[in-house]
Amino acid sequence: MHDYRPWLIELVWMVATILLVFLIIVPIRNEIYGFPFEKANALFIIAFVTGLRWLLFLNTTPFKRSQIFKGILGLGSIWMALFALRHFGFFQSFIDDKGIESITRHLSEDKQIAMATYITREFIFFSIGTIIICLMMPFRMLISIWRTHNLNKV
Repeated sequence: MHDYRPWLIELVWMVATILLVFLIIVPIRNEIYGFPFEKANALFIIAFVTGLRWLLFLNTTPFKRSQIFKGILGLGSIWMALFALRHFGFFQSFIDDKGIESITRHLSEDKQIAMATYITREFIFFSIGTIIICLMMPFRMLISIWRTHNLNKV
């Protein structure tokens, strides 16, 4: 009989992650029309939460023994780190060139300050977190592959 619990745990975590994305993006979406970094922001939140979970709790995942998945994840995380670094650079250039005020101009002064602080802090947190997690992931996957292959551990 196949154990379904790891898949159920994975599903619950994905639903929780999507809920977190929704809760973080909704305040921006309610106040800002056409936030140019919304997709990248959502991707960073998903990548950070999922990557951190897989980095720390790989044993609870349904693919803990899948060498192919670990190899793809290790290599894919390098690409994701470069993607995150690039989009973080786009965000920084946007802030430097146009300023966050360019998208919060229609709000009252108090809301402008609050939204500018919220947007910059959460975007920087999740993008830098994603970059760090993605740079650590290849090493974690390499160690896990080695352990699984040579020591028959996870």
